[in-house]
Amino acid sequence: MDINMNFCIFFGAYSQYRCYNSNESMPLEEDMKIGAIIAEYNPFHNGHKYQIETFREKQSLDYVIVIMSGDFTQRGEPAWMPKHLRAKSALMGGADLILELPVYYATGSAQIFAEGAVAHLNALNSVDALCFGCETMESETRHLKWLETAAAVLLEEPESFRENLSKALKSGLSYAAARAKALESFIKTPELLAMPNNILALEYITALRKTHSSIRPIPVRRKGEGYHSKKTDRTFASASAIRKAFPDITPSAPWFSLPDGTQEIIKTHFYKDFPLMPEDFSAMFASAFLRSAPDLNQYADVTEEISNRMMHCFKKYRTLDDFLLETKNKSCTYSRLCRCAAHILLELRKDTLIQAKTDGFAYYARILGFREKASPLLGYLKKNTSIPLITKMASYPKHLSDNGCHLMEADIRAADYYRTALQIKFGQTLKNEFNQEIIIL
Repeated sequence: MDINMNFCIFFGAYSQYRCYNSNESMPLEEDMKIGAIIAEYNPFHNGHKYQIETFREKQSLDYVIVIMSGDFTQRGEPAWMPKHLRAKSALMGGADLILELPVYYATGSAQIFAEGAVAHLNALNSVDALCFGCETMESETRHLKWLETAAAVLLEEPESFRENLSKALKSGLSYAAARAKALESFIKTPELLAMPNNILALEYITALRKTHSSIRPIPVRRKGEGYHSKKTDRTFASASAIRKAFPDITPSAPWFSLPDGTQEIIKTHFYKDFPLMPEDFSAMFASAFLRSAPDLNQYADVTEEISNRMMHCFKKYRTLDDFLLETKNKSCTYSRLCRCAAHILLELRKDTLIQAKTDGFAYYARILGFREKASPLLGYLKKNTSIPLITKMASYPKHLSDNGCHLMEADIRAADYYRTALQIKFGQTLKNEFNQEIIIL
């Protein structure tokens, strides 16, 4: 292939040819080096930009693919900013291609989130390395060895680990806390499992090892404040701190924590197209709960204990957030309940998720956006992937199995709920999933 040729790729989403005329030297297909990141970008900030740049430079990557949560996050909460705006900000910040993580996995436990995302990367048959942020005082190399040790324990489940896990669960700890407790005798720094980035990193490595993936795990030390930090007087503030610091657009807002692209998007769209908060779904959830109350156990993550507590606490229902705070206890965390609430609202069923696990999680890769210069990457993926690349939403039933269609229908349903909440809050009509264009930079 002539590296100076015009790259032309047909995209069904537009029923036309898009051409990329490159004056730059582009990699031959056989030489392409592709990295991936799994993210939420809620919103995309300087720390995310640093991760992409560091990953690309250290691994000499030609392209960086991001698998990103859609309308709802791993905590079960609505994304602060719509997915197409978050995709655009990530592309402006250095990513080459954004794929949507199906909502069944995006709102799942850390394990489901990781296994679903890794399965999609494996199915692309093109990715060389997976980068993730880590919170550690150790070197990145030592941190990776620690994570690999912990992953081996989780996969092999030695008897001592199982016994410790059982004891911790019987003491009333949540599963995540009990597992961290059970790992204490195997790793030197168990306290690191209390940090969200490290928890997800462990799940990514476990999923890679479980699937015998050839994708190499690459940790990048997190810059600046931790995940839960509320400090905003920093270049590298956390996403949660940034969200809380934006009640409105003022000079005191944490603009210095955001790259230029995200700043531009916020200034253009704030309080027109976002933000959304859990309380914006209070009425929708109440309606869904009353409709589903006879059989809450059909939904993912909802146990009999959780169902009973929810039924009891719903008698005093006022807002979604108050309801979740009232329902939580020592063994059932607020985050777990948030996910349960999202699954009830969006009708995410256990049987669909079980079948997805059986099938290996990956049914399709839906493209949210890409950089025009990444056209060769799309051609390469199309040639190698074992799952369909979805660009035209109207065509998905022709390409997917019955359960794959169930997952896509859940994505559409989540987008409809999200769009409806936006329309109610801001009073303007927005595009649905079938009319929303792919973002191209």
